[in-house]
Amino acid sequence: MLDSLARFLRARTQVWILVTGTLLLPALGFLDVLTGVEISFSIFYLFPVFLVSWFMGRWPGFAVSCLAATVWLLAELLGGSTYSHPATPFWNMGVRLFVFILVAWLLSEVQLREARRRALERIFFHDILNTTTGVRGFAEYLQDCAPADQKEICATILAAAEQMTREIEGQRILSAAENHDLPIEPTVLNSRLLLEQVLAWYGHGNEDEKAAVCLASESEEITFSSDQALLSRVLGNMIKNALEATQPGETVTAGCRKSGENVAFWVHNPQHIPARVQAHIFQPSFSTKGKDRGLGAYSMRLLSHELGGDVSFTSSPHEGTTFFARFPLRPKPPRGTGAMPPR
Repeated sequence: MLDSLARFLRARTQVWILVTGTLLLPALGFLDVLTGVEISFSIFYLFPVFLVSWFMGRWPGFAVSCLAATVWLLAELLGGSTYSHPATPFWNMGVRLFVFILVAWLLSEVQLREARRRALERIFFHDILNTTTGVRGFAEYLQDCAPADQKEICATILAAAEQMTREIEGQRILSAAENHDLPIEPTVLNSRLLLEQVLAWYGHGNEDEKAAVCLASESEEITFSSDQALLSRVLGNMIKNALEATQPGETVTAGCRKSGENVAFWVHNPQHIPARVQAHIFQPSFSTKGKDRGLGAYSMRLLSHELGGDVSFTSSPHEGTTFFARFPLRPKPPRGTGAMPPR
């Protein structure tokens, strides 16, 4: 619920945030007067301050802090509060104003530091990807020029460089998605063709394993719009997780179909997920495969949310486990994101 509220607020414009935060204050003051002096509304006055400071910055937060302290003072005076000295309510107003301004400053400082961290993170990923791309290019050159007896080791170096580049790029995408700073570039896609491409890649990479991957015959060809690279990562993680869960001789089956106004992809494997594991399956860093694992399912759901979709699963001892990923046929990206119209 909190995640949905955060996504909703991030999608609003700054004008909307400012108007909402400002209008909340007289509404809170009115309720404060109605409820009388016995019921405290202090915590609620902080919400508009938090809202404006977090999404708009320091100075708008200071302005709303002043307004919040003033509204609180008026609510107390109109509510019939009595004081031993005429200056007491104004002293209380000053104390509250100090607290509100302190909260606004702290929130804005956190946001400023977070913005700096994100900028440094983007620079880091940009520079390290440039370095790994150079290493990969050099490895390709070595493979072309190496003597025949050294071809194998050069091919190993090239494969390692390509894998390193993929891992860094995957982490860059995951970090951008967590920061809600991931650019979305929708294109018109065919669901069956896309799934065939992903299955072909993982089927080729799984040749040495005993588990098989196949496309369900009932899979439908559905035209929809989404970001091909990001969606391929979601489907690839679904297939990879299923392959890791299967036993020798078992088969992983994937398919797609239309589901209302969505396109639904599914990946099935015969294994069952224990009930104690199911509740934690989408938590970051949770894994049954060992330490420092567990980003696969978490990244599936995270990237799906960025694409306007969602991931779920069913699991039982008799029917195995099926993961579902559903995406709108014509997504409407939230305002304020890096989304672009379909090409």
